[in-house]
Amino acid sequence: MRALSKSFLHCLKSGFLSKITERVKCDHDLSLEIRNGYINVYYKGNSMLKLRETNYLSTYKAEIHKKFLEGINLPLEVNESTIHEFISNIPLLKENINRQGSHSLELEYEQMIIRANNFEPRNNTEYFIVDRQYAVGKDRFDLTGIYWDRNRRRRNQEVPVCLMEIKFAQNKDIRDVHEQLARYYEAIKNNAADFAEGMECVFRQKLELQLYNQESDRLEAMKTLNFSRDLKDFQFILVLVDYNQNSTRLNLDNLKKLLFADQVKVFHSGFGMWQQNVSSI
Repeated sequence: MRALSKSFLHCLKSGFLSKITERVKCDHDLSLEIRNGYINVYYKGNSMLKLRETNYLSTYKAEIHKKFLEGINLPLEVNESTIHEFISNIPLLKENINRQGSHSLELEYEQMIIRANNFEPRNNTEYFIVDRQYAVGKDRFDLTGIYWDRNRRRRNQEVPVCLMEIKFAQNKDIRDVHEQLARYYEAIKNNAADFAEGMECVFRQKLELQLYNQESDRLEAMKTLNFSRDLKDFQFILVLVDYNQNSTRLNLDNLKKLLFADQVKVFHSGFGMWQQNVSSI
């Protein structure tokens, strides 16, 4: 199960590692994701930092891809004495990622979706992202989250888990996306309850770290939410970013044939502009 120990969580919340948490919260180009005993900090879809606990008290082990460390001399043992060196070098790490990292717009859009739904309270969206790049067996969900219906919101509510696949522009994989969603369904159908429980744990730890920027009353209500353990409540979401709807690459009939078709949703998002999306006044 993905989760951090109490000591790791405490250090990120109010110890010397809180410098990382605070930096992520004020820099929306970054996202912090909770793993099983470690965290990843992402920039433009690239893992800028992997940080895990060690057997030494108040010391954490950093892993940073060597190509992102060009021209930077950083100690990879992170403690109260060295944390400032990592924080002060974040601009240089970002510059190296800009030059040498993976530049998949699909990955960047994942991070933008996280920002738009988790960090922009004025949007008042109904979907909140809990995790990204969540591996289950051989499959990996781009984003996982929950749906919280704004017309029925209340405290202590049970909300559905959402598994999201992001496709950018005319990605050739769109033709077979029904097969991909079917694999996701198969991957979790026998352990949906455990999956939901793990997501709920990550959600609560992220709330404790204040990694959701929402109105205060909304945040207090979010702390009381429970994730449905019933697979029938899950949503399988295809997010098409800048997909040209004149294309025939997406075959909706294939999605309709899925045994769980009533749980599948298709979102159209992005900045691409086409005439059929214009509303005349």
